[in-house]
Amino acid sequence: MTRSLRRLAALLVAIAIAGTMLAATPQVAAEEYSDATLEAFVTASFETSRLIEAWRPHIEAESDEDARNALILEAEADVARAIKRASGLSVDEYYAILGAALADETLRARIQRMVSARQNPSVPRAE
Repeated sequence: MTRSLRRLAALLVAIAIAGTMLAATPQVAAEEYSDATLEAFVTASFETSRLIEAWRPHIEAESDEDARNALILEAEADVARAIKRASGLSVDEYYAILGAALADETLRARIQRMVSARQNPSVPRAE
């Protein structure tokens, strides 16, 4: 699996906030993330999920490895622009939060509550 494909797969993990671990190292202590920053992360995650689902069939259908890698690079650039546009976070900030969430169960739970609140407005938001 190429490095680019692993990064694309990592974005999917961010959406699900699954238990799979990434090589990303948290740059900020998990408890130091404000709710506003995490809300921005969730916003970016929804947008990246949408984009990944749009790109996935094109990438998976491409049999030529060079062409597939070119599509992956295009998708990554598209996702990076979406992260910045949707949330105001830098790509590095997004991946730092992702790494922290995957390493810290408490932070992951905070993010999961925010995701649930967006998907089901009757769920109380994090405080």
